Amino acid sequence: MRTKIKYYFLFFLVAAGRKLYRIARYHYIGCENELLAQKFISRNGKKQLPFPQDALKDYHNRWKSLGKKVSDVYLKNTFRYSGKVDMDIVPSDIYFSVIEPALNNRSYAISYEDKARIDWINGTKHVPTIFVRNINGAYYHSNQQVISKDQINLSKHLKGEQSVIVKKSIEVHGGSGIMVFDRDREGNFCSDTGDVLSLDFLENVYKQDFIIQKYVDQHEFYKKFNPTSLNTLRVLTYRSVKDNQIHVIYSYLRIGGVGSRVDNVKQGGIAVCLKPDGYLVDFGLGDTPEKVYSVDGLPPFSQMERFYKIDEIWETAKEIAAKQLYCRLVGFDMAVDASGKILHIETNTSDIGMEGDQYVIGPLFHRFTSEIIEYCKEKVKEVPLYKLHDS
Repeated sequence: MRTKIKYYFLFFLVAAGRKLYRIARYHYIGCENELLAQKFISRNGKKQLPFPQDALKDYHNRWKSLGKKVSDVYLKNTFRYSGKVDMDIVPSDIYFSVIEPALNNRSYAISYEDKARIDWINGTKHVPTIFVRNINGAYYHSNQQVISKDQINLSKHLKGEQSVIVKKSIEVHGGSGIMVFDRDREGNFCSDTGDVLSLDFLENVYKQDFIIQKYVDQHEFYKKFNPTSLNTLRVLTYRSVKDNQIHVIYSYLRIGGVGSRVDNVKQGGIAVCLKPDGYLVDFGLGDTPEKVYSVDGLPPFSQMERFYKIDEIWETAKEIAAKQLYCRLVGFDMAVDASGKILHIETNTSDIGMEGDQYVIGPLFHRFTSEIIEYCKEKVKEVPLYKLHDS
C-alpha cells in the first residue's frame, strides 16, 4: 500500500511539474510577443496608425469562453504589421493551452512526431532514406528488426553519399539537434566543426533516439532562395470537427540564413507565407521585427512566380494527415528534391508554432474559427480543473 501511495505521489509531482512548465512556456510566448511589439514600434520609422481601442471588447468577447484572460498583444501586433483588425486572430496562449490539446490527443500525438519511425507510420513513398535509426537505445533495420551496433558498417550503409544529415528523433522542435556531415578528401564524413561521424560520436552527443538520413538535394526552384539550406515548406492541415474533411489552412516557406545549413528562423532564417493561390505574400519575418520583402538576387516576394508543385505538395500533406487519426491539426515539413519528387521531412503534432504567420496573413483558422471555438468550448467543460495526466 505504501509503495502504491509513493507511486501515485511521484506521478502527481511529475505531471504537476510538466503542467507548470507548459504554463510558464505560454507566459514566455506572451512576453516574446510583447517584446516584439515594443521592438516593432521603436524600429519602424513610419508613423503608426492609432490602434482602435473599441475593438478590444469585441476581441475579448470572441475568445473569453476559452480563457479567463485574453491578451491584447496578438491582435495589436497583427494590426501593427498588417494594418487590419480581425477578431479571429488566435491568442497564442489560448491556442497552446486549450485549442491544440482539444484538437490533438496529446497522449498519442507526440508519437506521430518520431523522426525515426516517420516512414513506418506514414509509408516510405515520400520520406528520404533513413540509413541508421536508434530508437530508445536500440538500433533497427528499415524492416523494423533489431540490429546490433557492431553489425552496422557506416562505410557500407553510406556508400555513394556525399553528405548526410543527423537528427535527434524525438523531443525537439525548431531545427534543434540537427547536424550535417560532408565527405572529405579521405572519405570520412565530417561536420562543419571537424567532428568525424561515428556511432560512438552520435551516442556521446545524443545518447539515444537519433537517425542518419539522406541529405536532400533540393529542386532548383527552392534552392534559389538559399542554396546552402534545405528550404522547407510548413503546411498546416486541419481535419474539420464538423465533417472530418481535411483542409490545408496555411503554408509558409522557411529560408535559411546566408551560409546556414538549416532553415531555422532562430538561426538567421526567415519565413514567408503563401497565399491560398500558391503565390507568396508581400513580406516575410525573421527573428527580428523588421519586414523582409526579398532575398538577395531575387525579385520581391510579391512578384515571384507560383510555387513549383504546390498543388501536389498540398495534396500529399492531406493524404498523410488522413493517417494521423488522433490529430485534427498537423504541421508537415515538406520539400521537393532535384528530380521534382515531393518529400515529407517531419511531422509536427504538438506545440506547432503559429504566432508570426497571423501577423502576415491573418487568422490562423480563418473560416473554421467559429467551429473550432465551439468545439473547444465543449471540450473545456469536459476537463476537470485538476486533471494533470494530459499535460
